[in-house]
Amino acid sequence: MAEDSGQERTEEATQKKRDDARRKGQVPRSKELATTLVTLSGACMLAFASQGLGEGTLKLFAQSFSADYLTIKDINAMPTLFFQFWVEALMLCIPLFAVLFIAAAVSSIALGGWTFSLQFKPERWNPVSGIARMVSLKSLVELLKAMGKLFLVGIAAVLGAVLMQDQIISLVNHAPDKAIRDALGILSLFFLISSLPLILIAGIDVPFQKWNHGKELRMTKQEIRDEMKETDGRPEVKSKLREMQQAAARRRMMEDIPQADVVITNPTHYSVALKYDEVSGGAPRVVAKGVDLVAAKIREVAGDSDVPIVESPRLARAVYATTDIGGEIPAGLYLAVAQILAYVYQLRDWQAVGGDAPEQPEPTVDDEYLRGLQPQAE
Repeated sequence: MAEDSGQERTEEATQKKRDDARRKGQVPRSKELATTLVTLSGACMLAFASQGLGEGTLKLFAQSFSADYLTIKDINAMPTLFFQFWVEALMLCIPLFAVLFIAAAVSSIALGGWTFSLQFKPERWNPVSGIARMVSLKSLVELLKAMGKLFLVGIAAVLGAVLMQDQIISLVNHAPDKAIRDALGILSLFFLISSLPLILIAGIDVPFQKWNHGKELRMTKQEIRDEMKETDGRPEVKSKLREMQQAAARRRMMEDIPQADVVITNPTHYSVALKYDEVSGGAPRVVAKGVDLVAAKIREVAGDSDVPIVESPRLARAVYATTDIGGEIPAGLYLAVAQILAYVYQLRDWQAVGGDAPEQPEPTVDDEYLRGLQPQAE
């Protein structure tokens, strides 16, 4: 698309583009990070377990050169003894292999996360595209990284060997058991020194891989517009957006109910919450309305907030049919609503000072305000 339109890929990738790329297995990866973690983990494990490895190696050698092995006369038993020797040697190295495996797994998912993609890509078999990949900027960067690794690790290895040359030479003067243990310690330290330059290389490669991955996923402005049209045009997306909008509107509506002066009910099918602002001088406004489950929720919130609930079936249905949330009631319902509000104010005074309880009014509502509603039991 970008090549056809001549537009440059200057825009950051959308979340949909990133998700699609992840499903295809296109995530940032750093081979240098994997190499560094595996090498450092192996060196640290070797240093930590050098004592146990040394003792296990000595025991294995002692068993191999024991009288039973040297004086055996049955040639058919040799394969069994040989197999047993390698099994014991493998068991000795299993902790080290386990640490290396865990380090390799962690390094693989540390940067780009876990992905699994099994796809056949015929373009991979195209020699022309293969040559193009070989001479690309990415290949040049990989070549420079390999040369840099070879140079830095080589220098570190030489320095490590020079620093430890006295210890290496002194091994010939030690007893076999001490020589093996010391050799393992020297080897682990040598690996650790040699892998230190890899930390620097990985520290440079990880940000580069993340930047390069974002660069490869960049989009043109036209691609973003096309994606928005495609996404917004999907029925499931529109339905989800409507659900989210309705949920947000219901949350705001429920938050406004505690400020209402009265909730008028059907009593079960309809509920409307009204607020009258004497300062503004306007007509009473609907702060919440609903039917069935929403109506029940309005009554529940009103009860928890000590908002008076008054049963007036025809008025509740009329207000519900004629007024949107946030709107003022029509002039034809002024008198009926005023009677309800007056009753609510009288009810508050009676609850405060006592006396004779006020009588609930029965407002008259014209049938024209009930048009379009299904008949409900009153």
